[in-house]
Amino acid sequence: MVDINLEVHLIEPTATRSTEEQRQRDAYLEAVRILLVLLENVLSQPKNAKFRTIRLDNKTIKEKLLSLPGCERLLDAIGFVRAPGSNAFTLPSEASLQQVQRYRDALSERRSAWVSGAVPKSLPQQAATSNTPSPLFIKPSVEYRQRIAFPRVLRTSNNFLQSLELYSDAVMQYEDELLLATGRTLIPIDELTSKASEKLMDAQERIASGACPEKEPCIRDLLLVELVNWFNTEFFEWVNNIPCRVCGSDESKLRRTERVGDVRVEVTVCCGQESKFYRYNDISQLLVSRKGRCGEFANCFTFMCRCLDYDARIVHSHFDHVWTEVYSEAQMRWLHVDPSDNVVDSPLMYQHGWKRNIDYILAYSRDDIQDVTWRYTNDHQKIRHLRRLCDEKELVKTLDEIRIKRRRNCTPERQKVLSQRNLYEIIALTLERPPTENELKGRSSGSLSWRQSRGEHTFTNIFVFTPMETELHNRKLNVRYSCATDTYERYSRVEGNVTVLDTYKTWQRAQFSSKNILRKVERDWKMAYLARLEDTACGEIVWKFDFSKANLKVKSYKLVFETKTFGEGKVDVAVEPIDGTASIENSSGFQIVAKLSGGKGDVAWQHTQLFRQGLNSRDYPFDLQVELH
Repeated sequence: MVDINLEVHLIEPTATRSTEEQRQRDAYLEAVRILLVLLENVLSQPKNAKFRTIRLDNKTIKEKLLSLPGCERLLDAIGFVRAPGSNAFTLPSEASLQQVQRYRDALSERRSAWVSGAVPKSLPQQAATSNTPSPLFIKPSVEYRQRIAFPRVLRTSNNFLQSLELYSDAVMQYEDELLLATGRTLIPIDELTSKASEKLMDAQERIASGACPEKEPCIRDLLLVELVNWFNTEFFEWVNNIPCRVCGSDESKLRRTERVGDVRVEVTVCCGQESKFYRYNDISQLLVSRKGRCGEFANCFTFMCRCLDYDARIVHSHFDHVWTEVYSEAQMRWLHVDPSDNVVDSPLMYQHGWKRNIDYILAYSRDDIQDVTWRYTNDHQKIRHLRRLCDEKELVKTLDEIRIKRRRNCTPERQKVLSQRNLYEIIALTLERPPTENELKGRSSGSLSWRQSRGEHTFTNIFVFTPMETELHNRKLNVRYSCATDTYERYSRVEGNVTVLDTYKTWQRAQFSSKNILRKVERDWKMAYLARLEDTACGEIVWKFDFSKANLKVKSYKLVFETKTFGEGKVDVAVEPIDGTASIENSSGFQIVAKLSGGKGDVAWQHTQLFRQGLNSRDYPFDLQVELH
């Protein structure tokens, strides 16, 4: 594996003075624009030798591209070669076009970030603080086409039935051992397991006290909830369109679709410039790009489940949505998981919450295929009349043939387990039940594990801010929070220059306690904020600061704490001494307490918000500066 972003970051501007920074920025944007054109030419006409050659005697290349520091190293990383004494860089015919594609994507993304002003932190800081490694150039054991190439067993002319075999073959790409090993390195398994264990202990206490009538959850099921929450909020990104390279907007209009190799490409236009959104199916590419819509979300998340040895299957609906099902050994049933919506075990939400027409929903795994339509509707009689793409007997025959194909290499023991599991599932699929209240709203089912993963209980993290060595030296403690990135930063500021001392990923990491609080991401409006959990009357969150062990007291403080209310919503924010003194000044510590209440109707919980901001915002709606003495 090669760290693709290292070379991409090395060519970016580093100046701190405003005039020099602007000059470097302009030179960087122009150089990357030229390089992107060159790479696009290679990808669009890979056999054209002219496009695989970058001549050094070309004035534009020499003055605008190669003059950029680090550019020659970047070309070498992409795969270009310069022979001794040659006046050109050449891309050999055996060079990987997938690698060219990945560098093109990374360069395009970083250039768009510079254009829009939403430039992430430098790579060294990210590497030091991020829970998830930077995107990698990932090489699987075999190329994508080889991973999904299997002899056809169906002899039908029905296009719908033929598609089932293609979808079934496609999931076999997840079983590449090199890919699975790489995927495991990207999952913060220790952190997720720790969170799941905390939820399990909390559930055990609640059940023992009689506060919860539900059965004790399984640690693997709780880990699954943590996995989908991490995947949705930290690892994978929803994309409507690739941002315009000129204005940064992602509201561009679709001009056409085209194919580049095996990849479907959506070409959009804005400000007279075209942008391309590559709809990858190859997991090795999705682990790098980490962005897409429901199809990419489900594809990559199902693979992540396989990395943790869950029996997982990808689910394709005929109403153009894709999600995942994961088998719970403890509950002996398949759990619905929608990674793009961060929802667990809420199968009826599509029919009742989303108001979708249900007809065909098929699930595909490494050793099975199943018609799971009946899990996602509670009106089986109506659905039978809507299914007109094939004869039902022909569908059953097709599923049997594909199932035999998938299980050809299974051991007798595995065959027995699968057969028994199928029998139980078929019985369960015949049952109808009314939708839960949350399924009617299109939200999660509200099971114990899910409510806990979202914070619907008193959560005491007992994190207390105490001075670090640098803060002791400066006699200042500064902390800020971005809801857009869901990150706290402790920082020092000297003559206007900010140095980040430490970071905490996720809003829970640096809180003292909270009750009924969640972070809401509105992907359609591209906004993020903290709010109450749905159907709760009140919520509370506390941050605590203690300087007593350092024998310091508060000299003064400044607090930016942005709130937003609608209608009858109410947010009360209080800064309270923790040592019994009358005021914050000269106290040895304090806590910030925010209480959310009020609002009307089904969305009352949304009428009280903390730290609301755009997902591309670089501001800090929570910023505390404390001077000590």
